[in-house]
Amino acid sequence: MSVRLFCVDGTNLVRTAYGYGGPAHAAQEEADAQRLAAIMAQVCEDADGAVEVELFFDGAFRLMPVEGPAGFRVRFTREVTADELILDRVRSRAWGGGGPVTVVTADGELGRLTQAEGGKWLRVAHGTPAESVARKMGGRFSR
Repeated sequence: MSVRLFCVDGTNLVRTAYGYGGPAHAAQEEADAQRLAAIMAQVCEDADGAVEVELFFDGAFRLMPVEGPAGFRVRFTREVTADELILDRVRSRAWGGGGPVTVVTADGELGRLTQAEGGKWLRVAHGTPAESVARKMGGRFSR
């Protein structure tokens, strides 16, 4: 059985799905990031080993209360951007013969670069709820 790898641009999805403003925006963004992590962990759980999800966030490590199933990882960046780490994963998997990586993002530049490097792009429209993204991901491995 081939395992599908999804690299999810977490910061991008959180910021495009929800509008932020006001003094509590940082706390709200963190809560939405935790919610996205829980939803992505459920994708792995539902796939029963057929899917791996790496969820990338820009910035320093933060505690995520989600203890995910096998195949689920949360990554934080410091010196480089999440986009750079995601593209490294796309290149690494392509060169290693592990099959294409599907990058999940609303960022058109990252999506186009992913395709140029041999990966796949699951386009997410701005404002798309995380649950809808998870359903799209689930449909990709159930066929």
